[in-house]
Amino acid sequence: MTALHIIITDFNGYTQTRLCLEALSASHYRDFTITVVDHGTTEETSAGLTKEFPEAMQLKGSPNLWWAGANNLGIQHGLASGADAILLLNNDCYVSPDTVGILVELMQKTPNAIIAPVQQDKQSGEMISIGPCTCFLLGFPNIAGHQQLTKKMQINETLAVSLIIGGRGVIIPAQVFRQIGLLDQENLPHYGADHDFYLRARQQGIELCVATHAFVKIDNTRTTLAHDPGSLDVSDFLQSLTSIRSHRNLRDVNRLFRKHYPIPYLYPIGVALFFSRYVMVYLLKRGIFLMRRLLR
Repeated sequence: MTALHIIITDFNGYTQTRLCLEALSASHYRDFTITVVDHGTTEETSAGLTKEFPEAMQLKGSPNLWWAGANNLGIQHGLASGADAILLLNNDCYVSPDTVGILVELMQKTPNAIIAPVQQDKQSGEMISIGPCTCFLLGFPNIAGHQQLTKKMQINETLAVSLIIGGRGVIIPAQVFRQIGLLDQENLPHYGADHDFYLRARQQGIELCVATHAFVKIDNTRTTLAHDPGSLDVSDFLQSLTSIRSHRNLRDVNRLFRKHYPIPYLYPIGVALFFSRYVMVYLLKRGIFLMRRLLR
């Protein structure tokens, strides 16, 4: 029997956390412990969890933990409680009823692998980048993978990938944390911590996989500040370069490239390529956005 601990982080998002927990309540596999890391929410989360989901353990954390720190708090608690595996589940991710059971079964077959479900956009139902990869040399920390799950992919239970995105229902054996450590909350408190963790795991011989028959729906109604560059005015664009809430912020991108650029000491070249492309994409999409507004 696998002692599975599911870690959910909540930062003022109880509406989504409720839906996340409701999806888990419909899971066919039920042998797990849920820990909700409440790091900076209103009383709505605590009251809602106590009333609606008393089985979920509440763990209080500081608002300064951000994504990496909040997950580390939950991971450490789970490992100290005897977890054999940790499942990271962002509160805006809703698993299908079969997903948790499939992930546990696959982990038992391949105990030295990190396994994620197939991600689907909740609104459109479309697949989200199956098997993305990186090319830090040319300034790409993330290159989108397949947008469709083909019959050929589904022949096998798992699909080996180069990168996993985020904490979207990914199951991680406890031994992986003992081998490579936790998320790097000091250098990458929010965006980039997932990339860094999975890349470190792969570098140490841990396989990254996607379970081709397990699914999770992603609710992107609350997302990174730089999600839609065309909608940003100049002030918001500049803020996207500095805010920790943006996956384009200079500090985190610089630190991620410094850790994973293939040619030591030349990582500023990759950073420059990354931001040059972001500026060009912003100018293009902003121009299209304003043109469409004028033509209305």
